[in-house]
Amino acid sequence: MKRFRHIRRLNGAGAIIIVLVMMIAAMVLATTLSCSSMEEGKALFEAKCGTCHPLDYSFQETNNLAEWNKITKTMARYSEGKITEKEAKKIAKYLANI
Repeated sequence: MKRFRHIRRLNGAGAIIIVLVMMIAAMVLATTLSCSSMEEGKALFEAKCGTCHPLDYSFQETNNLAEWNKITKTMARYSEGKITEKEAKKIAKYLANI
């Protein structure tokens, strides 16, 4: 128990600072992961959807994630294997968040 004596000595302000630092670190990590996911979704959208559609066509619609999932799932079926289900979900997430 001697190892953890310093933890008991934290006053209220010290504990709050530690919690805030942990929350900020979690938000930075989440933002970083989200950005890379968005970049991947954008790259897939441009590579997969751009072969059949003008890219600005999709920006004319404002759909939520469920609607884009339905649309991209349908397009994946039309693509005859060129777009996987996993790729379709990433594209839908990208389109729903732009």
